[in-house]
Amino acid sequence: MSAGPQASVVISTHNRSAALQATLRALAHQDVSPDRYEVIVVDDGSTDGTSAALAQTRCVQRLKMIRFERNRGVSAGRNAGIRAAEGEWLILLSDDMLVTPEFVRLHVATQSAYPGTWVGGTFEQLPGLRSTPFGRYLDRLERAFDAARRGAPRADGLVELLAPSARCLSLPRADLDRIGLFDERFWVTCEDQDLCQRAAAIGVRFVLNPAIACVHNDASAEVSRYCRFQRNGAADTVRLVRKYPELHSGAELVAVNGPATRTDPPRLLAAKLVKRLGSTDAGLRAATAAVKALERSGGDRALHWCYRKLIALYMYRGWREGLQQL
Repeated sequence: MSAGPQASVVISTHNRSAALQATLRALAHQDVSPDRYEVIVVDDGSTDGTSAALAQTRCVQRLKMIRFERNRGVSAGRNAGIRAAEGEWLILLSDDMLVTPEFVRLHVATQSAYPGTWVGGTFEQLPGLRSTPFGRYLDRLERAFDAARRGAPRADGLVELLAPSARCLSLPRADLDRIGLFDERFWVTCEDQDLCQRAAAIGVRFVLNPAIACVHNDASAEVSRYCRFQRNGAADTVRLVRKYPELHSGAELVAVNGPATRTDPPRLLAAKLVKRLGSTDAGLRAATAAVKALERSGGDRALHWCYRKLIALYMYRGWREGLQQL
């Protein structure tokens, strides 16, 4: 009789069937015995045939599938996967990450060597995405994010992790018995920031192992889809600020997206008025169409400025929606 798995890889997915299949193929080619890890996929109300595709998947030896009939959000999906997990260590992974054959082994080895830590990996975009203007913009964002989350290097080759992300994060299952699971009020983002804040409060430290490398398999890199995600994510960010006002209420993101106040300087008031007008349905449609037209002829410098402004409009709209929901 084989022993239970050491590690459980937990993936929540929604309408990303093709990307998910590539992730599962990468997870099937690990350099540890296939009975030492399991993969749990939660289909969070997908309508693109994800469940049918999963039913045909045979690449992962230990594969558990859970299906939600309606979309309940990434936090609920991850929580369902965690509840079904048998491994001592959980490895949270996004549904569009390509991993190396050392992925599971390195997570388990790092966890074993450093009790009391949660372990993250590095991210980069698909090289082919750099052939498009928006792909190059996303590549710059990914590189900046990866640099910003790195703290002080350690003598053992690891790096202090300043911004843990559930896109790739391993942790002892027992820690969640102490702090609880994901807060399901966070629908698309900020759920990992909240969880890690609670973990830090009990003394957990976060490290990045640069050898754990992930490639973000976002083959579309389409500006409209990215903007919609940022809009939904902004609503979750409002919830995070309300939950931890002592940490986030003074952040620049709050100042530029919050309601206009008498203390706002004239330039900030003017910017909020512009965003208020530009973030209406008509304004977003017009701004998106203008940016897409510019993609056919504009240079990267101008386009990157336009991308930032367009994303800011969608975030401003999402922030208003988050405030209304609260």
